[in-house]
Amino acid sequence: MSSATEFMSGFTGSKVVSNTSANTGNWQGFVVNDDAVVSAILDENGASLMTSLGLSGVTLYSGIFISVPNGKSISSITLTSGSVVMYNV
Repeated sequence: MSSATEFMSGFTGSKVVSNTSANTGNWQGFVVNDDAVVSAILDENGASLMTSLGLSGVTLYSGIFISVPNGKSISSITLTSGSVVMYNV
């Protein structure tokens, strides 16, 4: 697990997601590059995070930062449109 400073600085690594496939990894959060709609996002146990993160039926605008609570992670994200930068745990 990274420190808050390492995570916020991007020192833990990142991945740009700009497709409509399921993208897998071990992420703590993401920043929206181009306005995006998330169709699926799963935690480390495969449970949906759509409702708990308030992502159902909304467009996320460029610049928005979304993170999961400490101790949780994102294992998969699928976009309907847009582009995000995923930040590793």
